[in-house]
Formats: sequence, C-alpha cells, structure tokens
Amino acid sequence: MREASRDLPAVARLRQVGWAPEYRRTPNAIRSILVTTPGGAQVPLGQLAAVTEEQSPAVIFRENNARYVPVKFSIRGRDLGSTIAEAQARIGQKVKLPYDTHLEWGGEINQLHETTARLMVIVPLTLAAIALLVYAAVRRWRDVLIVLASIPIAWSGGVAALLVTRLDFSISAGMGFISILGLAVQDALLVVTGAQRLWADGLSLEEGALRSCQRFLRPALMAASVALLGLLPAALSHGLGSETQKPLAVVVIGGALALALLPRLMQPALLVLAHRGRPAS
Repeated sequence: MREASRDLPAVARLRQVGWAPEYRRTPNAIRSILVTTPGGAQVPLGQLAAVTEEQSPAVIFRENNARYVPVKFSIRGRDLGSTIAEAQARIGQKVKLPYDTHLEWGGEINQLHETTARLMVIVPLTLAAIALLVYAAVRRWRDVLIVLASIPIAWSGGVAALLVTRLDFSISAGMGFISILGLAVQDALLVVTGAQRLWADGLSLEEGALRSCQRFLRPALMAASVALLGLLPAALSHGLGSETQKPLAVVVIGGALALALLPRLMQPALLVLAHRGRPAS
C-alpha cells in the first residue's frame, strides 16, 4: 500500500491497494469488495463509487514537471510530410483537448522540417555557385543558361524514376536530386566548351554543335552506365536501411539515364538558336 501522487485530482487522499486476482478480475468483482465504514459497517464498493472499465495509457511519463502520454505510429505507402499534415488537420477539426492539455508533434517530422529549411538555403546557394563556375568556363551567359538547362532534364529523370518505382519524395530523394547536379552540369559543360573549340577551328555553327554532341555521347553513356551498375543494388534493396538509400539511388539512376538521352536532342538546337546571328569564335 502506498500513497498516490499529490497532484492527482481527488476529494480525499487516495491509496493504491493490491488485491488478489479473484477480487479484481471483473468490474462486478471490484464492485463487490466490502469497505468498512467509520461506524464499523461493511458496504460494497459499488455503492460508494462508480466502477467502470476504460482504456487508458499503461504508463504515464513525466517531463519538465508535467505528465505526458506518447502516441507513436509508423507510416507506410505515403510520404511523412503529407501524412502528418493530414493528421494535424483532422485532429484540429475533430478533437477537442481538455483544459490545460496540449498536443506536440515530435520525432522524424521535426527532422524533416529542419532539413527542408536547410535545403531551402543550400540549393539556391549551390545553383548560384555552379552558375558562377560555369560562367568562368564559358564566358557567355547564354552558354551558362544552356548548361543549366540540363539540370531540369536530370531532375525530370529523377521524378520519373520515383513515379515508376512508386516511391515517395523524402530527404534521401532530395539528396539524390542534389547529387545529380554535378553530373548534369559536367555533361553540358563538355558539350558547350567542345562546340566553342570547334567553332574556333572554323566549323560552321550547325556542324560544330552537332559534332560536339556526338563526340561527348560516349562519356555521357559511360557515366550513366557507372551510375546504373553502381547504384542498382541499392535501388533494388528491400532490407533494413533501404528506406534511406533506395530513394537516392533511384533518383540518381533516373537522372543519369535522362542525361544520356534527352540532352543529345536538345543541346544542338539550343546552341544554334543561342549563337545564331553572331560570330562563333
């Protein structure tokens, strides 16, 4: 027998008593427990209190001098952000919290928000740094735009790969989209600088653009093959830890395959349109 916590709301001081199993097996058995009154009479507990059976937390935790009850759940078949947003909206509409009670969301959703905030800063800075480095190599802003145009192509390949494999966008997939930036810019930069050298050697505008794309087709295919073969085991994994490595691998493979094909159709036309009407060298 021990005295209960003082912060429990009660009219009288409560005491916890451990009864034998036969006296607490059912609500009726608890109601039949005899309680001795101050006058010496014995009264069933059911006449003094309402005994009901309800679902409640098995353990109540404490933090910062306050009680809290954790509710944990896992998510399958959906992305974390939209699931939590829908859960918050439904709870806000249908659940009315008692007085002096509040709800806090924690766990991976906090990490998602923090990482998303970082990406909102890192991605623009990365694109700006890439643009400056590309300009230092090609010396013309129209050529910089042609190089940067390969980034949406790579990202479209990553998005298509996620749709085909039915994977949700996650932080791991976001890292894959950032990783494919380097491959996209490198491939386009080779084509643009190669075309500039061919024009300087005296080739016509159309011929130099077409020959540069043909010359660097093999390196692009080799890069796509390396990405495919190196990341294929991770893209096909289903074991422990696959939820973090699989989206990244799928995005990089899809982006590499898109870069191996689509830019060869777009870059010659973009080069000709961008440099038409002005000297090639």
